[in-house]
Amino acid sequence: MKPFLSLCMIVKNEEKVLQRCLDSVYGVVDEIVIVDTGSTDLTKEIALKYTNKVYDFEWTNSFADARNFAQQQATGEWILVLDADEYVDQKNLKEMIDILKQTDDSVEAYDVVIYNFMGVYGERVLQHRHTRIYRNSPHLRYDRAIHEQLRRVDGEYVQASQGILTVYHTGYMHYAVAEKKKHDRNAPLLEHEMKTGESVAFDYFNLGNEYLSKGEVEKALQSFIQAYQEKKDIRLSWVSYCLVQIILCLKYLQRFEDALQVIADAENLYNETADFPFLRGEIYYLQHRYDDAIQQLEYLLEHKNKYPHTIKTFEYVEYDPHMLLGHMYKHKGNLQKAMYHYSSALSFNRNSYEALYHVLQLLARVHREEEIIQFIENKQLANNELSILLILRIASVLHLEKVVQWYAPRLNDETIQHGFEIKINILQKRYEEALQQILKSSLSHLQTYIRTGGLDLYDLLVVAFKTNELDVVRLLLHLVSEQKEKEFLLFMMNELEKTSSHEFYLLLLERTIQLKEYELFEQFGSLKDAFDRHIYMRIAHLLYEYGFIDLAIEVYRSINDLYIWDAQAFVNMIEGLTVRNEISDAIQYGMLAFSLGHKDFRLYKYVIELMKLNDMKEEMKSILRKAQNIYPDSKWLMNQ
Repeated sequence: MKPFLSLCMIVKNEEKVLQRCLDSVYGVVDEIVIVDTGSTDLTKEIALKYTNKVYDFEWTNSFADARNFAQQQATGEWILVLDADEYVDQKNLKEMIDILKQTDDSVEAYDVVIYNFMGVYGERVLQHRHTRIYRNSPHLRYDRAIHEQLRRVDGEYVQASQGILTVYHTGYMHYAVAEKKKHDRNAPLLEHEMKTGESVAFDYFNLGNEYLSKGEVEKALQSFIQAYQEKKDIRLSWVSYCLVQIILCLKYLQRFEDALQVIADAENLYNETADFPFLRGEIYYLQHRYDDAIQQLEYLLEHKNKYPHTIKTFEYVEYDPHMLLGHMYKHKGNLQKAMYHYSSALSFNRNSYEALYHVLQLLARVHREEEIIQFIENKQLANNELSILLILRIASVLHLEKVVQWYAPRLNDETIQHGFEIKINILQKRYEEALQQILKSSLSHLQTYIRTGGLDLYDLLVVAFKTNELDVVRLLLHLVSEQKEKEFLLFMMNELEKTSSHEFYLLLLERTIQLKEYELFEQFGSLKDAFDRHIYMRIAHLLYEYGFIDLAIEVYRSINDLYIWDAQAFVNMIEGLTVRNEISDAIQYGMLAFSLGHKDFRLYKYVIELMKLNDMKEEMKSILRKAQNIYPDSKWLMNQ
């Protein structure tokens, strides 16, 4: 009997993930065809456990060539294409097969939804659609060396119907990207396609994604704009994604007004898509227009049924709005609403470091650590090794020593467990004990402590200076890979007079504050003149963030060159002076910020509110008009 559905795969050195993929389809698909393009590991041996249809194919620098060779070996009526770092849910696949068996002859192919797990632990999920199921017909072939597309032999690209299959992809997680070096592989193939291919717009779109993944945002933006301008049909699946990418690039470049204009245009084209209402709310948030952002995001949550589709990620519908609302209500001091939104976000993504961090941080403000442990247990947040490690990493950062003590023994890996035991000694200020544990650890174990979040560079520096054992700093030179980190460590050992690495310096100062090692803060603070003159402002920001308001104000006032001040410095001064009931001075700092060209929304909001409080009606109207010229769509300003 002829097979109905054939799985076709091309693989190379996929021993770590291939079994997971094949287990997910084995017994459901009728045929498995695997084409190997040059594996040197156990990939082929693993493949042969599932099928005898394993073929060698000499790599031609073309994914389309390899895909087409795999199709030639398949005998099923339909073909399913998966990569080794992908997998499916068997029940979902069976439901898709039932649809295939009832499919009209006019349908040649189906798109699937691909969920791409991102980050270190897969804590973020992005999605896209791609054609992965198609009829095994000699009239259908793959085209293009990279980002291959299905095409008819008459030259037309296949218009796929929307299928119900979901494919899960782990190839964009940090470890996978680092191991495979996909950027190095993709760049020359893309360059070749742009010279020889016909799909100019699609090539620019893919080039934009490559630039963005490397952090070259300006180049990415120009490529996405070029792609959108060259598009032949707005219905092509990549076009809406391209619009989202344009908005994200503008966001990264802080071109917020341009981003809002693109969002307005996109909403006219895709009015049932959640991406654009969310991105509007996020832009408002980044502009510090918190009242406008809250109104926008709460509307999205309350009317989510109006937005049944997403382009970039389904997290735009609930997870991301809840997180931003949590941040804004926390800023406003409404901790009850902040907790509601952070908890809601956590319920949608239990692997989220960010959501769990903020939940535990808020709990730590009003609850004993024993109660926090009870909360974790009641919510079943520590039900596997990965979730326990997540809790330990967060508890270490928040300095919840009893939480760390409770969960560290539950880890199966003794080396990782030992790293958190050292952290407990640091939290309890038992620095000599921590030192002995560090010195007895091998270099590979120390690397494991740092990689898994038990310790970091700043913990070890604190131990070194508290015990006056600078050999630990020399040990760190073997643990760090970045040249800037090495320079900073040499600076801390007085072997360099200056260093440009102010970010490491500020993180070290922050760690002394977190550990309440204020003498050490003073000791390290004496090194500030080795950095550029902006360091005073950054130290003041740090002090303000940790509640040392009077000290922060003192440092701000010591900075005579007001052109160094950024908008955050003025915002902090106004807030701090208002807390001290020095309203007139607070207003003066706001006016000074305006005269220096600062346009941060918070400055206008604070000055307008303080002028109202001081019954300065005419002055307030003047400031309000200026604010409305800059933020014409702000509903908060309209209501003043």
